[in-house]
Amino acid sequence: NDLRLRPKHSNQHEERQMYSPHPPCCQIPACKKCSETNQFCVKLGSCGIRKLEDYRARIMLFAALLSFGGIVLNTIPVVAISEDREARKAAAWVIAESTVNGTDSNFWFGLSGVVVQQFGETQNIDWGNAQCDESIDESGCEECRDASESAYSTAIMGLITSIPQFLTDIQRSTPRGDLNCQKFFGIATGTIGFFSTLYSIGTYLGSCRDNLPTENIAGEDIEYGLGPALLCLIVATFLKVIDVIIHILVPVPLRNEDKDNVDLDVDEAKIGAPVASKRGGAGSITS
Repeated sequence: NDLRLRPKHSNQHEERQMYSPHPPCCQIPACKKCSETNQFCVKLGSCGIRKLEDYRARIMLFAALLSFGGIVLNTIPVVAISEDREARKAAAWVIAESTVNGTDSNFWFGLSGVVVQQFGETQNIDWGNAQCDESIDESGCEECRDASESAYSTAIMGLITSIPQFLTDIQRSTPRGDLNCQKFFGIATGTIGFFSTLYSIGTYLGSCRDNLPTENIAGEDIEYGLGPALLCLIVATFLKVIDVIIHILVPVPLRNEDKDNVDLDVDEAKIGAPVASKRGGAGSITS
């Protein structure tokens, strides 16, 4: 009789199920062996709580929702690169206020400059502008300028890396679309993104806010706080932690490993190698 090899657990429902297609690299045998079926990725993929597979769609779509929120939040810090005065105020990384002779003074620090509002006037100052040292302590201004230039890449990379994080959550939302390598990428990118962004935020605060003057020209205290953009970046960064935890807890379906074994058996059958039967050892299967 004919030899028929079929993946386990296949049914009509699974055939009709919507899923994200596998990445192109999985179509290349050498690449698939390196990134998907190697022992490390298989063991990592099997880690987790099997009971959560019953709620895979809900859990991973919840993670995708959080990641989409991260994309929105990561957009705000990038707006701080703008030289527009209102954009700098709305997307400030650090804000400050003080009182001079009964008049309030306000500062909005962005990545490309600072907006200063005092004595009834508003100045939109670029970090490279010579007027910087006339409104702010010169050394503090230089420190903030250097820190802001370094934070450019943090803001942009935070937005860029949040997009594949969202796509990975979508990829893993169905059993058929889930992959060992996607679980690895979800954990790795989230972990690296969390620590690198957190380090960059700490560096910015230490170099900019902590080096700005604590008193104004009248000897009054200057109060500093985190601006909207920096708060959004911090929230988006900690959302990565939740995403990583979800990737760790949700295992890759065992069905994917069975399919790999079936594919291997089919390849052996094509070249005339004996196919091992789970019932009766090596040789052909007859019924």
